[in-house]
Amino acid sequence: MTRSQAQKSRIQKDLVCGMAVVSENARYTFEMEGKTYYFCADTCRKKFIESPQTYLKQSSFFLGRWWNNYLERLNKVTNGKAQCCNHH
Repeated sequence: MTRSQAQKSRIQKDLVCGMAVVSENARYTFEMEGKTYYFCADTCRKKFIESPQTYLKQSSFFLGRWWNNYLERLNKVTNGKAQCCNHH
């Protein structure tokens, strides 16, 4: 793992406000179903605890939208041709 990858793995997103939170310095966390969520402030943590599914759905919606945009751009660049590695 490179230093850059290690730094990125330490940075978590506050699902309530979108702020980046360094996991080692996080004062506000919440564990649910074996996963730790990180927050910039106690107010964000409390909002998440009140309605976690609201913020989890919102996060997956934006990830899905990003993925669809990525695929559209890839399709334009490759003229719709399937891509594969050159190792086969």
